[in-house]
Amino acid sequence: MSDQKKQLAGTVIALGATITDAMDDVPGFVPCGTPAQVILDAISTYSNADDAAAEQVTPNIVAFAGHVSEHRGVAAHEPADADALDDTQRQLAQRVLDLAAANTAATLEPAQVEWLYRSLGALEPASDKAADLLAQ
Repeated sequence: MSDQKKQLAGTVIALGATITDAMDDVPGFVPCGTPAQVILDAISTYSNADDAAAEQVTPNIVAFAGHVSEHRGVAAHEPADADALDDTQRQLAQRVLDLAAANTAATLEPAQVEWLYRSLGALEPASDKAADLLAQ
């Protein structure tokens, strides 16, 4: 994986973790479809585009995490190290990629959207939630 795609992956993980914190802060809250579509588009860029496109999209994802942080009063997570995923996290990351490849935000059920955000958050190095999300 190129450095540009690693950076994009790390920022998408950070966005998912930031959204997860916002959901944890307000029980029952799941953001609208806009963040999901932003994430799905970024994952599509990661999977299908060249390094220049990945480099171009990355600042937008960082900005979106900042937007979530400001509007929801949670800390914006720093980009994760995509190389630091353990085996369970790699399996979860592949499930996220598969979900993204097969859907748009409009086709995802609310439970799938929540799973997407929480799964991305579980890809942070300190998280121990990957196995639970894989079982879902």
